Amino acid sequence: MERSKRSFTVRKCLLLLAGLVIVPATAFACKVPVFRYALERWDVDHYTMVVMLNGQPDEQIAQAIKRVTEVSATDAANVEVQVIDVATLSPQQQWQLEDFDPTVETPHLQVFYPERKGQRKLCWEGAFTSSTLDAWLSSPLRSKVADKLVAGASAVFVLVECEDAELNEKVDATVRLGVQQAMAEISIPAGVIPRFGANEYLQQHPEASLDDVLRCDVPLKVDFEIARLAFDDEDEEALRAMGGGLATSSSGPWLIPVFGRGRMLDAIDAKELSSQTVMNACQYMVGECSCTVKTQNPGVDLLMAANWSEALGGDTVVIVDSQTDLSPQLVEIPRGTTVGSSATSMQSGATIQTAEAQGASREPQPVASNASSSNASSSNATADTVKLSAPAANEWKLGGVLIFVLAGAGIVLVWLVGRSRSG
Repeated sequence: MERSKRSFTVRKCLLLLAGLVIVPATAFACKVPVFRYALERWDVDHYTMVVMLNGQPDEQIAQAIKRVTEVSATDAANVEVQVIDVATLSPQQQWQLEDFDPTVETPHLQVFYPERKGQRKLCWEGAFTSSTLDAWLSSPLRSKVADKLVAGASAVFVLVECEDAELNEKVDATVRLGVQQAMAEISIPAGVIPRFGANEYLQQHPEASLDDVLRCDVPLKVDFEIARLAFDDEDEEALRAMGGGLATSSSGPWLIPVFGRGRMLDAIDAKELSSQTVMNACQYMVGECSCTVKTQNPGVDLLMAANWSEALGGDTVVIVDSQTDLSPQLVEIPRGTTVGSSATSMQSGATIQTAEAQGASREPQPVASNASSSNASSSNATADTVKLSAPAANEWKLGGVLIFVLAGAGIVLVWLVGRSRSG
């Protein structure tokens, strides 16, 4: 009987310990929705283009290589380039190349997805020509998606059509039903702090977090858009390849949810699609961002020629690295731009930029080191500067209490387990 009571006590302690872990994790989740957090704070991941040559290229190919190299160097598109002359490699070195077929004709192009969990996957390969390069760097539909995202769309659902027109319409109806349901039932999480007036709000609410402050003036709303990629649209072969490489079926149609700075969730095949599937995707994208580290969230970025920072209000938009510095500091909140100017900036960003223009937009902003000492100065800086010291210190105190409680609960649990075994 005594042993049974001890067993019951151990089980209760286990439930208590689980609660202590789960509840704080929920409480400390960032209130900013995933789609907005990704738009403001996740920099884009880079694709890799590998150009295979066999000796000296002709003038046209040489110019194409020069152009894509400049694009990579200026970050006019999220792509890196590698040029390999197989004529200079031994047979053993050729076989060591990733996904290399020595029988293919050159010049040859391989396009790899950004790395996921330390590995990269081949997205597409084929003949390397100037027109092929153009198709991969940008396309009308990708530019349209980017414009919608910086104008305030929560996400754009891209329906990649198949040859069956009737099936395409059926899938479209399902997607629209799910989107309508999501927009009617889902709302922005409570606790998001507007950029304007954030300094005053944080001073009045020391329990609030700087992570919950918006970083730009793009309207925050639940708004899902739908775009269709026609089966015979040759301008969008690159987009079809990027989505299809993550789909479970090669025939389609697929649905690709795109949010943030062109981040797409894995393609949803028509066989797995329902209005509830769409609803689930919407709930994830509008839900609180519980994990701010980009690599620990689902999805892969699209290859796009877009100047995201400029479209969102300049180079002061905060980019969150996976190794975040948690020390108290003063962080500058950008003034942002209006919706109209954001759209205009995005359209200009779709054009390949020069190294000089891009270099200016990538210069880091200095971090303020001293707070304003007068009330007047503090009031004038409300829209621009947010004091992090008090909220950050509060978070550190809460973290210390949490660690202490968990450690104590663990010690009690170990003691109870030892007693039950000895009894």
